[in-house]
Amino acid sequence: MTKAISKKKNKGHIVASRATSPRFILVGLPTKWRTVFANKHYVACKSQTQMSEVARRANKESLWIASRSETIDQLIRAMREFVVERSGRRTGLGKLLMLDAPRTRTLGILHGFFEVVVGADSSFKSLPPDQLAQVLSAPKERLRDLFIGGLVDTRSQVLALVRGDLSRVAVPLSIFRASGTSKPDFGRFEVDDYGQTIRFGTYEAGADFVLYALDPEFRTRINAKRREREMGFGPSLRRLRTLRKIGRDEFDGITAKTIARIERGEIKKPRGGTLKVICKILGVEAEEIGTY
Repeated sequence: MTKAISKKKNKGHIVASRATSPRFILVGLPTKWRTVFANKHYVACKSQTQMSEVARRANKESLWIASRSETIDQLIRAMREFVVERSGRRTGLGKLLMLDAPRTRTLGILHGFFEVVVGADSSFKSLPPDQLAQVLSAPKERLRDLFIGGLVDTRSQVLALVRGDLSRVAVPLSIFRASGTSKPDFGRFEVDDYGQTIRFGTYEAGADFVLYALDPEFRTRINAKRREREMGFGPSLRRLRTLRKIGRDEFDGITAKTIARIERGEIKKPRGGTLKVICKILGVEAEEIGTY
């Protein structure tokens, strides 16, 4: 039986213990990636033997990150040995993110080993390494709200985006409409700002804009948070004031700035003369405001 060892530092990067499963597995990546993933639970391996060893400790949550076609070939041979060792069972190897496209013939093989394979197309563009590491190591509840890369197919007029959890979303290019002098140049696609911005040349669109338009689950979640924020005296006052078509500067003796602070919740609930003036101008009783 393999003896368990604790995590230790080795030449500035973390080596996962034999008793634990690494969250990130860096396959044949340059040394700078070790710095990028500093303080993250990761393993760096270059040889086929190391890859085979790490495969024994990987699980379905592990993310393999690899580059260069020859490295992918090494990885396939290592996985082949691992599967033979397991009598054909290949459970729990995790997901694979490739920073360079592999040989076309290897794609079917890779899909046979890993649950998810991302980055198989030479047109795929990912975040810069430092940003990519930050997004991939974000809390699980944030991963689906950030993008790590994608590619544009101008023939089908679709943008294929990959989220932080490696799930995909297909985005019609038609949702990116020119605004003023800013027009999307689909030949200059990139993802930036730690997965929060999609850029086509000088044209920019937020990740939340894309997800709100195309993901019902994201839309439901955001609207629920918005409703939670919108509860209380301030938001009700704003809705009622808007309904009555009354400006913030139309409350005698109360400045527009004060009304704005009340509506933002900075002043929880006015009292005394302030509340009386608000009720008089709006034509309601104090207890009615909260129903709007």
